[in-house]
Amino acid sequence: MFKKLIKVILNYLSKLTVEQEDVVGVDIAPSCIRVAQLESSKKKWTLTKLGYKYIDGIANDSIIENPEQYVNKLVQLLTASKIKTKSAAVSIPVSSAIIKVVPLPLMTDEELKEAVATDSLWENAVQLADNLDEYSVFWQVLKRDTAENQMHLLFVASKLDDIDHYLDIIRQSGLNPVVVDVRCFATRNALALRNDLNNSDSPIAIVEFGAFENYILILHQDSPFISDIYLSEKDRNSLLDPDASGELLKNISGRFAMQVSQMISSYQSKYKIQEIDSLLLSSTMPVIDRIVDHFNESMPNIKVEVFSPLLDVKIPENLQEKAAAELNSSIFSSALGLATRKLDVFGYYEYVTGTNNINLLPNRENVKNQEKMKFLSRWGIVIFVIIAIALGVWNFLISEKEVDRVDKLMVEYNLLEGIKNERQMTLTDLNIKKNSLEGTLKATNNMTSNQGFMYSVLLGINTAVPNQYLKLTKIDYEGGDELIVYGLSTNDGNILKFIENLTKVEVIDKASLVTMTVETISEQTLKSFTIKCTLASQKTIDSREKD
Repeated sequence: MFKKLIKVILNYLSKLTVEQEDVVGVDIAPSCIRVAQLESSKKKWTLTKLGYKYIDGIANDSIIENPEQYVNKLVQLLTASKIKTKSAAVSIPVSSAIIKVVPLPLMTDEELKEAVATDSLWENAVQLADNLDEYSVFWQVLKRDTAENQMHLLFVASKLDDIDHYLDIIRQSGLNPVVVDVRCFATRNALALRNDLNNSDSPIAIVEFGAFENYILILHQDSPFISDIYLSEKDRNSLLDPDASGELLKNISGRFAMQVSQMISSYQSKYKIQEIDSLLLSSTMPVIDRIVDHFNESMPNIKVEVFSPLLDVKIPENLQEKAAAELNSSIFSSALGLATRKLDVFGYYEYVTGTNNINLLPNRENVKNQEKMKFLSRWGIVIFVIIAIALGVWNFLISEKEVDRVDKLMVEYNLLEGIKNERQMTLTDLNIKKNSLEGTLKATNNMTSNQGFMYSVLLGINTAVPNQYLKLTKIDYEGGDELIVYGLSTNDGNILKFIENLTKVEVIDKASLVTMTVETISEQTLKSFTIKCTLASQKTIDSREKD
């Protein structure tokens, strides 16, 4: 009976975990809305939901001018795809984002957070067209170079008005937005679905080609390079025309490929990396086979292939027909990349690099706290029941042997308690003797004694130790007015506090740091230090009191 009850509760908890942390990826493009949901187990991905709805009468500004149409389509899509998850990840166009890798002087995390909090960092390092409070900003340290005393920071920002266009559609459709990504990085996240691409150390180039988004993304050691690729309005309209001739498409592809080739060559020359010999093509165009052929003709030294994110993903039988209905296998790249995101409520999915954890959601910390409270409130009763059942089972199954074991532990505890009391008495006795010695020393106030003076010095040094995290290892005194103190500390602050305390000791005129080095002792990093103390002139204790 207990086993069945526990199994039911554990199943419910597993379901709660999935609902709280999983998200549905929503890719909103002017021509179509696509949704996807994934499950991951033992580094293998399974497609659980997939759907799309095309938009009639599209234009590049349709999302802004006619958002109601997109809300209606998304509601229909969620219903048809039987999507129950309310948390959504959505992407904004690359053209609506500012993406920069900013070189900065090397800073600690605390210094960097302070600079960000005061807005001084962005004012000096990034030139924005408008006030900073009109943007949603995401930043992440990509790498630190101590040899060059430099660090590289990924800076991503977008105007709040641009983000709100997409958030309004998501919210009016009954979803709760928890992640706002940039389309190029959403496509980059879809690389996680491909075993051959996700584990590669070689630079990866991804190109988006279509009537609405055109850019190149090059990733090398998780540092991104993004650049827009120019496509005239006339060429964009031609790509939307189903009757466009093959010759026209070839000319458009050729001009586009020439820009891509130049950007790759420039990137390789600037960063001195290995040659990029392959390129992944992503597009929202329904058919791109001819485009790929034109690209390969224009760039003979680079192998161009359509990015197929579902290649290694397990697709259930009920979704296979829908996934295969689109001839362009890259058309779901952004939606699938968004579906790999997780709502990091309790830090289970800590990011490793900045490019796969970007979130431009305004007030995202507040959203995270709200989701955390929802999670805890839903789990509270269940956790209480589990604890109650666990305690009941434990009491029910406890044996006489367990009672004997506890009795033995109590005997051992009583023995240790006696030893503790005995040592407490010894400590009390030592304190009495110490007080007696101090009284004796006080009685010699009118005597000039080197031993009494040195006792005062040692007592002062001992009282100057700030806490248990600073230990003295050696004290050298060879006569005269100088004394050298050696020790170890867990941090710089304790050493500075120790020096400050030494200067306050009556028999020490001055204390200064001579050396400080880093040592590793028992796998713990400690600061080894040497301090020189200049002693006061030896006087009688009586005369020092008058001073």
